[in-house]
Amino acid sequence: MLLSISLSGCGSVMSEAVLKKVDRGLTLDIVRAKPDAYAGRGVLWGGIILASENMEDSTEIEVLETELFSDDTPQSESQSLSKGRFIIKAEKFLDTAVFKPAKRVTVAGVVKGARTGKIGKMDYTYPVVTPMELKLFDPQPKVYIGVTPMFAPY
Repeated sequence: MLLSISLSGCGSVMSEAVLKKVDRGLTLDIVRAKPDAYAGRGVLWGGIILASENMEDSTEIEVLETELFSDDTPQSESQSLSKGRFIIKAEKFLDTAVFKPAKRVTVAGVVKGARTGKIGKMDYTYPVVTPMELKLFDPQPKVYIGVTPMFAPY
């Protein structure tokens, strides 16, 4: 019984059926280099929401990619190791008050190609992913190890 309890904690937050449709080896940097070559392929990425916008018939979410924990939730501590940014294009309304900046998101989706946009004045190629499954998480709380700050940020 103890073994089954410990094994149940190791699973993904994504459904098993969807995980069978993704290639975990297709990282953001690989797809970003040749987005059209990977169009139609399934990926599993996550990160921190930078912006979201409702369009006429879809919602677009700009995400800063981060590494995933073993359960496929995004690590906010790995921002410095990010492979870049991508866009989740959901073909439906997602409330931007819910899918808001600083929240973490994991997407199992299909690569639809890329779009060029701007980061500041620099041109940037954003891989675009249409979600098969999308999970949203609150920002990770800051952890202070060995130090109790007098005024901890809220």
